[in-house]
Amino acid sequence: MSSFKNKLPITVLSPTPGVIIWYCQIPMILQWILNGSKYHHFRPPKNEQFKQNEFFQPIFSPDEINTLNNFKALKKQVEWISGRYLIKQMIQHLFLGNAALDGITLSTLDEGAPFLTHDPDIPISLSHSNEYTAVACSRNKQQTIGIDLEKIAKKPDVFFLKTAFTHEEILNLKDDAAHILKNWTIKEAYLKYIKRGFNESLHKVEVINNDIRHNHKKIDLTVYSTFFDGYVLSLVSDPPPHSS
Repeated sequence: MSSFKNKLPITVLSPTPGVIIWYCQIPMILQWILNGSKYHHFRPPKNEQFKQNEFFQPIFSPDEINTLNNFKALKKQVEWISGRYLIKQMIQHLFLGNAALDGITLSTLDEGAPFLTHDPDIPISLSHSNEYTAVACSRNKQQTIGIDLEKIAKKPDVFFLKTAFTHEEILNLKDDAAHILKNWTIKEAYLKYIKRGFNESLHKVEVINNDIRHNHKKIDLTVYSTFFDGYVLSLVSDPPPHSS
């Protein structure tokens, strides 16, 4: 566990050279950045209208506040707040020094992949699940990354398995929720890696024994997965230089 300068407890991982991952509990982020406590419990479906003065410091631009207030569900709003805050802190800490957080903004490609508006060459990726949010970036601007985070609950049902995985993948899955969801996070991380998300067919991508195949062709990538506190987090990235 590492503590960032603002004392918000953030777990820091560096699973492969140049790649940094931060993850933190969403309620802790909200408690740290929001005045009052009315947003700490984010189960109700109705959205809220947030104002700049409800945050302890300037974090979001006026356009970002508008985007935030257009979400229809409070759960989506707090995930967005937490992920954006964490990635802004990461980019400020690693690249931009004392740049104002509300001046660090994200945009999205047509198919939904996020990028830094004023420095799109810095590779970034974000993910949320239940009460955690995770963000990642690479110090190497030539690298491509994708992360995904999932809470491990009960074993997915047959409908999910057939939707998410090919027949060959299913044959290679263990009868275990953690293993199934690990493979699922690797697949989702790869879909973010190629900046396609769910615009790509799930059955065109296969994850078998940590190897990734796309359209039946094996892709040379680094795959990293870790388990913590009932969650699984996976990273897909370019292999280190000179790797075999």
